[in-house]
Amino acid sequence: MNLTKRQEDSTCTLAATEVRDDGLTMHFESEMPNYGTVRFSLRIHSGGERGSGSCDGSARGALEDGTYFSAAFQGRWVREGTLVVARYVVEVSNGDLNFDVLTMNGTGKAAVVQHFALN
Repeated sequence: MNLTKRQEDSTCTLAATEVRDDGLTMHFESEMPNYGTVRFSLRIHSGGERGSGSCDGSARGALEDGTYFSAAFQGRWVREGTLVVARYVVEVSNGDLNFDVLTMNGTGKAAVVQHFALN
């Protein structure tokens, strides 16, 4: 399978974090070429050793012309040292189906998301 980029990589800012016994929720903000101003939450569900598990989340985006998007996603995450990598499939309200890879160093407040088209 060849993956084609849906849009350029997005740099996201970590706006808030909620810590739970079974994982955490991270809230991000970003400017994305195809979806405008985007705010999304990534829920990390931890396994016993807290080094990997499932993830899911939702997003909202808005373009200046008034176009509004919503999205939901699910996938898996893994921790490599302080690096967290989440891979998930995103279903966007405009019909886009994406495979995204979010990479974040746990010591910082920035993440990079790679966006690939699945349709």
